[in-house]
Amino acid sequence: MTTLTLLLTSCLLGQADPAFDLKAILAPPLNARVLKTSEKAGIVTEEVMFHSEMDGKKSVDIFALFSYPKGARKLPAFVWNQGGLYQATPYFPELGAKRGYATLCIDFPIPGYRSTGGYPINSGVELGADPRQAPIYHGAVALLRAVSFLETRAEVNKDRIGMAGSSWGGFYTTLMAGLDPRLKAASCMYGCGSLELGNNWWDTQGPDPRRNDAFRKHWAATLDPTLRLSKSKTPIAWFTGTNDTFYWLPSVMDSHAKAGGPKHLSLLANYNHALTPIIDDQVFAWLDVHLKGAPAFLMVSPMEIFAKDRAATWRFEGPRKAVSARVLVSYGTPGNWVGRHWLEFPAQIKDQTCSAQLPLASLPGFAIGTIVDDKGYAYSTPMVRFDATDKTAPPVPAYDGCSMWNKCDSDLQFLKLHGLPTLPVSQGLATITKTKSTLGPIHFTAGVPHVFRARIVAKEAGTLTVTLQGAFDGKMRSEEKSFALKAANNEIEMAFTPPVALSASLRAIITPPDKGAVQLGNVRFEPVRKGGR
Repeated sequence: MTTLTLLLTSCLLGQADPAFDLKAILAPPLNARVLKTSEKAGIVTEEVMFHSEMDGKKSVDIFALFSYPKGARKLPAFVWNQGGLYQATPYFPELGAKRGYATLCIDFPIPGYRSTGGYPINSGVELGADPRQAPIYHGAVALLRAVSFLETRAEVNKDRIGMAGSSWGGFYTTLMAGLDPRLKAASCMYGCGSLELGNNWWDTQGPDPRRNDAFRKHWAATLDPTLRLSKSKTPIAWFTGTNDTFYWLPSVMDSHAKAGGPKHLSLLANYNHALTPIIDDQVFAWLDVHLKGAPAFLMVSPMEIFAKDRAATWRFEGPRKAVSARVLVSYGTPGNWVGRHWLEFPAQIKDQTCSAQLPLASLPGFAIGTIVDDKGYAYSTPMVRFDATDKTAPPVPAYDGCSMWNKCDSDLQFLKLHGLPTLPVSQGLATITKTKSTLGPIHFTAGVPHVFRARIVAKEAGTLTVTLQGAFDGKMRSEEKSFALKAANNEIEMAFTPPVALSASLRAIITPPDKGAVQLGNVRFEPVRKGGR
């Protein structure tokens, strides 16, 4: 009996999988062929095709790019799944090859791609009565066959195959970590399972009768990536921002909690669908640990919070050197996962224990602990809920919901990494010359009154208008205020209370005077902290 047969037999003992018959999926011949080969700087890249499945009388064939160092034999390998399930490009296969891997990236069987099949996989998270008819199913079959392709190649050590991906690619990486027992590591640059708990596709427009409890239960019992994780021993990691647009924190936390093998979290405060370059690198460092034998990541314990002294503590262990620690805290009821503000406080490290005292606040909140090692890699605890630390205090501590980008000189990286527009900057001031400029994102605590403030430098007198605009459970809300500017420094402020919503976002639109440009600085969005101590 082959190793693969043993793995599949072990995987399928007991209840049959509700969607995937692995034995049947993996049985047909691959009929793999190389269409074209090129070489650049010692990296060989092949354009290949292989058979995925028969859909009725239709043969679904997968196009892929396969890169490896010239002359390679029995290397560790991984499949890279593109963000947005975009068509395969040489970038990630070549990146993997430069890191010493044989790397495969497929065109999913999506309309207009080089693969055949034509399933609208990335048009939304859809599911009918039969999960085998869902577009997502066919993408998973293609990835199962992609791993089979790697197993056939002399460049690959078939006992050291992993998978990684971004966004939609992270969703599929999570799914495959639970589904394919041949994988020895999985690394997700955003993307997760447990989507029934809330996500961008189903929950941004308010209640949707099509996504009722029955639909969500059907999803969770058939195609959701978390379904199979508890029985999987594949090491899996998630790297994401706390405010990801598509994959909300409760889903990330539940995916992590249910993973049955070694697991890891890196959570960046206030980041949306982007990571810093160091955390980008850590995505692949996780593969290095489990496919190449690199030093293990630090392991962190869950955080404990003690109400008596507001102490948050967690422990860590492992061969890497921890150099700093911090606590991430966000206030208010569950929800507003994309728009909520996260505060960061330093934590002390002593004898592999991290500790910090939570601030006084009359609202409950959520907390995350993070350790940073000497490479800048982040190791985060799961998110925990805590009660109000002082019911006589203001609702929340002081913070600035624009702090990610408002320093003009130092925080342009945040905007650039998120693909957001930047303004010309000089001496800490941004220049607004267009008819309108949009600033954001602005983060907040839902239901708490806030004030938008800014410094405006004008060369001539005129009228400037600020519009605070956002979507709250699919309903647009916009408030506007005009300010008479003097030909000097001007301090402006505008009150705004973001409504409570499951899905929320907020931006500031600045309309300058007709007579010319103005300079903008010290932009902030601060909670009103009346009452309390």
